[in-house]
Amino acid sequence: MNTIEEQLWNYIDGNCTTEEKAEIEARLAVNLQYHTVYQELLAVHNELNKLDFEEPSMSFTRNVMDKVSVELKPVALKTKVDNRIIYSITAFFVLSIAGIFGYVIANSDTTFNLPLPKMNLQFDESKIINPTSIKIFLMIDVVLILLYLDSFLRKRKDLTQKKGV
Repeated sequence: MNTIEEQLWNYIDGNCTTEEKAEIEARLAVNLQYHTVYQELLAVHNELNKLDFEEPSMSFTRNVMDKVSVELKPVALKTKVDNRIIYSITAFFVLSIAGIFGYVIANSDTTFNLPLPKMNLQFDESKIINPTSIKIFLMIDVVLILLYLDSFLRKRKDLTQKKGV
């Protein structure tokens, strides 16, 4: 719900509906506080109507913008971080990591037994290198060469368009 002042300003300005207008007129007739606020707002409204507002000159905006452009631009605030702080924080973390690593090494068991898997590296290359695999290999190479050639020509085309040739 609007406050009393808002309702009365709408009534004075004529911005309320007929139901609101009838309700406000009924309140004005009955409520003394409502009526005094209405009289005060009506006096303010009449004073505002008496004022003669001056219009700025045609070049007001241009003059203001000229003054703004003459003023110095504010310099961005540059904060300087002391490198000693950065180095001390880094040293703290490096020493902490080195200390933890040293502690782990000192308290660990030095025996290390990792069985390496036995690998059979003998294979029959005739099963791998056959005419089909060679054709697939050459086809992939041709596609890669075409992709490289396309990107090279596009870059060259973009450079000539930027030069205006």
